[in-house]
Amino acid sequence: MYSDFLNFKLDMASALLMERANAVYRHHWDLDVRGLRVLRLIQAHPDVTPKDVSTLAMLEKTLLSKTLALLESRGLISRHPHPVDRRSVGLRTTPAGTQIADDSSVVGAELEDQLVRALSLKERQALDGLLSKLVDSLLPTD
Repeated sequence: MYSDFLNFKLDMASALLMERANAVYRHHWDLDVRGLRVLRLIQAHPDVTPKDVSTLAMLEKTLLSKTLALLESRGLISRHPHPVDRRSVGLRTTPAGTQIADDSSVVGAELEDQLVRALSLKERQALDGLLSKLVDSLLPTD
């Protein structure tokens, strides 16, 4: 049966977790998980290029472009010539973007604790380790 496949279970868990997280994040900041993920990534990597954000966040370029436009229109990020490669654009969070990234990280950690409350600490640690191992095994090697 289709529901026995690991991929189906991962998709279901992801969709349900994202739905709940999006409700919380939209309520607080009128942003979804994707927007906050991109914002936090830019905060963590000042001067990151859109191409690198696309790779790191695993977002298709058109979707990333819309997300960046939204964040920029809200005054949460800025674009400027890249300090090393002037042909590229560097991205940075603004003070308002930095504040939202910081605040949403705290709320995100609390939300994650709530969302996995059905699991014991040992089960959470095992799940985290197994998912990390699975992701690492699927990433391309250089």
